[in-house]
Amino acid sequence: MRKILIGKGEYDWLLFFAVLFLAVWGIFHLYTIVSAERTSLFFHQIIWVVIGIGLLFLFSFFSIRFWEKAAYFIYGISLLTLISVLLTGDSVHKVQRWLEIGMASFQPSEFAKLSLILLLARLLSTEGEISWKRMGISFCFTFVLLILVAIQPDMGTALISPFLWIGMIFLAGIPISKLLSILGVGLSFLPLSYFFLRPYQKMRILTFLNPGRDPLGAGWSTLQSRITLGSGGLTGKGIGRAIHTQLKFLPHPFTDFVFASFGEEWGFMGIILLLGLYLIIILRGIKIIRESTSSFGRLVSAGVVILFFLHIFINVGMTVGIMPVTGLPLPLVSYGGSSTIMFFSGIGILFSIKRLE
Repeated sequence: MRKILIGKGEYDWLLFFAVLFLAVWGIFHLYTIVSAERTSLFFHQIIWVVIGIGLLFLFSFFSIRFWEKAAYFIYGISLLTLISVLLTGDSVHKVQRWLEIGMASFQPSEFAKLSLILLLARLLSTEGEISWKRMGISFCFTFVLLILVAIQPDMGTALISPFLWIGMIFLAGIPISKLLSILGVGLSFLPLSYFFLRPYQKMRILTFLNPGRDPLGAGWSTLQSRITLGSGGLTGKGIGRAIHTQLKFLPHPFTDFVFASFGEEWGFMGIILLLGLYLIIILRGIKIIRESTSSFGRLVSAGVVILFFLHIFINVGMTVGIMPVTGLPLPLVSYGGSSTIMFFSGIGILFSIKRLE
């Protein structure tokens, strides 16, 4: 038991308070933009943030040896929950992503991201050059998860999975020549994936290329997002005065397009502060990567940092129109229990690597 739950070392309090500030700010922003009949969302988010903080500190006491030994088991549980979603999951808006346990429901694809990071770190944490065999095995595990979440469909997680794999094999020490070969093969097959997309997903890609082709239909979200974000100006319209958001011109203002609603209420200065907090999280994560003394710990830390960066880049990118709409949440700010708890858990694993290696 001593090897699993131990305590020593110091917390990265700058990282913790940046995470906490983002979560609390997200709760406050949610309160200012939700309508009176949906105030339950505000209280739900408070509960999820409290649970997330609890898991952050709990996971920070688990040693790196525990995460390494449990990597296969955690990945296996993730696969079982993803399969269960397809067989018995709750369908919302014609997608099958949620699994109900008693009165609660959660989205297994969110937690599958962390399980994939742990498994890839376990497979790739070796001395010397990574062999083709080891890379092939790690890709197979990534591909299985990708297929299961794409069937739901959850194209955001499906999109993130191969980028996580590429980032982690690069940091594991793969030669540039091998990496370029993999990227070349991947890019050559990329156009074929278009034929496996559902009609609405194809429409999102076409709309991304030309938002004006259907401004009142498929292009509505992207166009309204740009308008909402730009209407905030330098200092924003003020707390509770995000009129464009409150009049419901902006779709999904507290989940997919929360960045746009932030921009309307808090303006350019608020956006700079928001992105600055994310920069602190990423930089402190990089510091933990550099200070890690084990290959496994370094790769897990890198995976968590890459996961944060991809979510931020894709969410902000689709808000401003440089990325297709995928539905990926903005870390710690977007409304949602599964994503909130997953990101807090990821920070908890970072803390366990910093404190207990």
